[in-house]
Amino acid sequence: MRTLVVLVLALPLLAATPAAAVETRSDGDGDDPKAGAATPRPDATVRAATPAREHANPRLKLSYRGFGIANVDATTVGLKGAQLDVYPLSRRYVRLGIEAEAGAGDATYGGASASLWYGMGGVTAGFQYPARVTPFVEGRFAAGALGAQTSGTSVTVGGVTVNSGAASAVTLMYVGGVDAGIELYTVSRLYVSAAIGWAHPTYTGLDYAAMQANPTGGMKLRQVENDSFTFKIGFGI
Repeated sequence: MRTLVVLVLALPLLAATPAAAVETRSDGDGDDPKAGAATPRPDATVRAATPAREHANPRLKLSYRGFGIANVDATTVGLKGAQLDVYPLSRRYVRLGIEAEAGAGDATYGGASASLWYGMGGVTAGFQYPARVTPFVEGRFAAGALGAQTSGTSVTVGGVTVNSGAASAVTLMYVGGVDAGIELYTVSRLYVSAAIGWAHPTYTGLDYAAMQANPTGGMKLRQVENDSFTFKIGFGI
């Protein structure tokens, strides 16, 4: 009888033991870091700790540019020179700049030869995609002076040859156009650049055709303009 009473009293304790054990193991598992929340992957941790680095945007560029202007006798004269671009505003996808350029060339007309020079300043505006190889498209407008120094040779106009001495002249020239190219970053912010494009130079020059048609009519002037291929190579930061 006493044994029966002990067994009856022990039954609730035996029934509670598995649940308690399970609860104890559950609490133990929660405290174990190996059995707790999932450990982050190492590469994910590195990516989270190292944000993507924004690429540098161009601020300054020194280039060699070539383009052509129409001669007064309808031929083409090549001009080549240096160009400096400064970008006061250069953001991720857009940029606004200021340019200054100067150069020289040689021309002939009617048997005479002339040494040309030019100097201009202007503005640029463009779009770019920042990367190690940065493509860009840029519109530009520049204005300044075009000068000529003629040699003391004979000039033929309308079948009449006139011996002339050395002379010089300066006129206004302006150019509008578009460049498209790339900027390849080499070391840190240093990049090299290459671009091709279209230019439309305009200046005031002699109306050579009218002077040939009427040699005694005196000097006549007209707006001389043309479309020209242009190229530009340089480096910058």
